Amino acid sequence: MVRRREFLKGAGRTVFALGVVAPLLRPARALARLGANERVRLGVIGCGGMGTRHLEALSVNPQCEVAVVCDCFRPRYENAVGVVEKLSGKAPTGYQDFRKLLDRQDIDGVFVVTPDHWHPLLTILGCQAGKDVYVEKPASPTVAEGRAMVQAARRFGRVVQLGTQQRTTAIFQKAIDLIHSGRLGTITSATCWLGVNGWSGGETSAPVPEGLDWDMWLGPAPEEPYSPQRHYGFMGSHDYCRGGQLTNWGVHLMDIIQWGIRQDRPLSVQALGGSYRGGAGSENHENVEVLFEYPGCSVTWEQRHHNTYAGYGYGMKFQGTDGQLLVDRNTFDVLPESLGIPRFVGEPERSWAHPPHHDDFFDAMRRRRRPTADIEQGHRSTVPVLLAGIALKLRRRLNWDPRTETCVRDEQANRMLTRAYRSPWRL
Repeated sequence: MVRRREFLKGAGRTVFALGVVAPLLRPARALARLGANERVRLGVIGCGGMGTRHLEALSVNPQCEVAVVCDCFRPRYENAVGVVEKLSGKAPTGYQDFRKLLDRQDIDGVFVVTPDHWHPLLTILGCQAGKDVYVEKPASPTVAEGRAMVQAARRFGRVVQLGTQQRTTAIFQKAIDLIHSGRLGTITSATCWLGVNGWSGGETSAPVPEGLDWDMWLGPAPEEPYSPQRHYGFMGSHDYCRGGQLTNWGVHLMDIIQWGIRQDRPLSVQALGGSYRGGAGSENHENVEVLFEYPGCSVTWEQRHHNTYAGYGYGMKFQGTDGQLLVDRNTFDVLPESLGIPRFVGEPERSWAHPPHHDDFFDAMRRRRRPTADIEQGHRSTVPVLLAGIALKLRRRLNWDPRTETCVRDEQANRMLTRAYRSPWRL
């Protein structure tokens, strides 16, 4: 296991495996400020379900051109070429190896839409190659990697946006404005809730599918034989996703919670849970309960069967001294009715890949500003759920020092703030 101090020291220098990324170590093109009508040239890494949703939105966005698509599974990038050509009228170049994309000097920005275990390295390599980066959530599988992503963005002067698109969605902006107006009084507690993990823990061996570079798919994760469960159900494995829905949806929901309570650094975390029916993998439990302590406020995460509040199958609830607000991606309600605040219903969600979030990224690229979901904020929204996963594994309370981003007097927990990289990949 790489010690945290050594990991951050290496990440701060962004030193990578010799020979693996040597072609990228040429001077990056200095990105001039893009003109108001100039289209951003993009490369997209990862052409699975979420990657395709991004491509569908980006292909018809007049602000950008999808010039390159990349996936280590050849049929996926070949399909992506067809999707983009059909929607935009122009076929992008397709690559199986992302390094060919990053080595191109005509690409302004990169979308990283891969399994979680690739997010940190691809983001840092993108920054090093002189590209701005849009990376899907969660920011990283470990806390130390997330901090390294922030450091890379700052060191290389890049725009890095996390895919927490709720930040640029009108319903959440209106809900947060209402919470911050004081009409609910002082917010003393908040809750976010969801259903259970649905990934099976079992594996079956199978030949590597034709056209898949399995070694590249694994990347920095431990070497393992191919199985369909790992390939298509990676959120059920700790090697690629630290918590299943806890990190998949948890970053989205905790991002809004922290925005609402005006606190983004927990003081302590406690967690319990399990796969009580034996249905989910032991690494990413089916049922999870978490209690977060923030200055002046407590927050809970509830991952249960048939989990609803007032008809909301998932969402966030803010409890104030004068009232409460419940919100999801379509609606928010305020109680008690005596406050006189009617139900708000927003526009239907048109795409998982929210076009206004894309546009905010492009505007940040042109103006060389930090985006709405800057990587620092994205990292801070990822940290709580990663700590919850560690607390769940260790079965004890973690006291968190947000200044040093370490657990107080808990070396075992601190060793879980990073992970070893499989050779030849390293930070």
